Amino acid sequence: MSFDPKSKAHKAKLYKALVAAAELENEPFDQFLQTPFSPPWSLADNYRRNLQRGEYSAIRAKVLHEFLLNRHFSVAHLEAPEIFPQTPEMRWREILDARATSDRLRIVIAKSQFGIVERESQLEVADTTLKLGQPFLLELTSDIDGHAVALQGVRGQWHPIPLGQDGALSAPVVAGKNLLPGHPDGRPDPLIEGHDEGLHEFVLITAQKTVVPVEAKRLAIWVADNPCSLFRISVQFVK
Repeated sequence: MSFDPKSKAHKAKLYKALVAAAELENEPFDQFLQTPFSPPWSLADNYRRNLQRGEYSAIRAKVLHEFLLNRHFSVAHLEAPEIFPQTPEMRWREILDARATSDRLRIVIAKSQFGIVERESQLEVADTTLKLGQPFLLELTSDIDGHAVALQGVRGQWHPIPLGQDGALSAPVVAGKNLLPGHPDGRPDPLIEGHDEGLHEFVLITAQKTVVPVEAKRLAIWVADNPCSLFRISVQFVK
């Protein structure tokens, strides 16, 4: 069911989602409600009763729905799935489609622990083809000094990839080329996919903040509120 900003029933459901999101943010409802509006919404004395009944303008309702969709989707989906029908994973996919770039993330084959060679061949269905068990690295050309986290997407499920030393999920990056994962002394520490054939996606998120979530459902919220860059590449693993 899509959201109809003219429907009183839909707007009443939107009120429930707004209340839940305000509670999650630990903000007074009056204050939270004003967040997406500039200038502030001039509220009547009985405005909460009007919100509960869905008796307010379609223009305001559309703004509030988009605000929850972009900033508080997970809680809105839980409270009112009829008007927020996507799953968090679906929302994460939409964000990737809209924001992720592939021109600065590449797969490089680990020739040995002392060097690498780049694989040039590509398939139409994927950016790169690798054999199961073949060591590889992620080469990122970053535009900032900061930190990176990585996820691997397989058949709709997303899994974090440790990039740092001692299994840490986050690793520092510098402006320019970075090979990930790596040892503290700069030597590459290749990845290996040994089991799952088929199409895999690798996503890197870079930010100047040191703490970046690695769960897709949390990222779908986090990336809307924090300056960051998203990069992705697809890999076809074959025997």
